[in-house]
Amino acid sequence: MSYLGELSRFTGVEMKKLLLAGMAGVALSAGAPSNAADLGTRQPYKAPPVLAPIPIFTWTGCYIGGHVGGGWGQKTFSDNPNSADFAVADGGTTPESLKNDVSGFLGGGQVGCNYQFAPNWLVGVEGSFSGADIKGDVVDPFNTGKTFHAKTDWLASVTGRLGWTWDRWMIYGKGGVAGLTIVSAPTTSATVSLFFP
Repeated sequence: MSYLGELSRFTGVEMKKLLLAGMAGVALSAGAPSNAADLGTRQPYKAPPVLAPIPIFTWTGCYIGGHVGGGWGQKTFSDNPNSADFAVADGGTTPESLKNDVSGFLGGGQVGCNYQFAPNWLVGVEGSFSGADIKGDVVDPFNTGKTFHAKTDWLASVTGRLGWTWDRWMIYGKGGVAGLTIVSAPTTSATVSLFFP
């Protein structure tokens, strides 16, 4: 075989390879992704939302509430020997006294605020008010025909609080001022008494 014949056979194989590679390139570029007009664009990937950490419980905040219940106690009526409201049993020298048991219903509300700090201590303040119908009567055994009455119309308090907390538990001490009205009879008189718990 001559040199020219071999060259033409070698060139033919190379040409076929070149033609095959060119057709493969055209086929790959024609098969590239394309978007149809009615499909729209692909949405970008979004990361999942970050969840907020679970908050640690705190007692800091304000509150409002109501209460109902009952009350009971004892009112002592005492007087000097010269009073017309009491008869003296021993001839006029010893003052006498009567004890009157009282009981009844009360209801009201309270409002307050607490502040937790460092991290388990707590300070707070609270005010409360109750309307009451706590009353009782006692008959004077020394003076016939007389009945003594006692009635509490309202109770109110303003208190401070100091406490120690752990999670949803709290131990606290409380102190402040409280007031109430007591109406006593046979002579009607209204008094406001203050107590310091």
